[in-house]
Amino acid sequence: MKQERLTRFMELQAQISAEKLQRKIGRTLTVLVDGIEEGQAVARSGADAPEIDGVVYVEGAKGLKPGDFCEIRVTRAGEHDLWGRRLKV
Repeated sequence: MKQERLTRFMELQAQISAEKLQRKIGRTLTVLVDGIEEGQAVARSGADAPEIDGVVYVEGAKGLKPGDFCEIRVTRAGEHDLWGRRLKV
C-alpha cells in the first residue's frame, strides 16, 4: 500500500515536471556548463540545483568548458531534462 502510493506520487510528479518543461520549448535560456559529455555540454539553468534538478543538454558545445555561461534555445523537453542548441557560437 505504501509503495503503491509512492509509485502513484512519482508518476504524477513526472507528468507535472514534463508539462512544465514542455512550456520552455522555443525559449532562450542562459545556462551554466557543468561538464562536457560526448560532444555536448551538460549544463543547468538558474532555476536548477546541482544533483537535485534535471539538466540541460546543449548541442554545439565546441569551445565550452565547465564554468562557462552560454545562451541556448530550448529544442526538446523530457520528464526532467531539457535539450537545446547553443546560440552565438
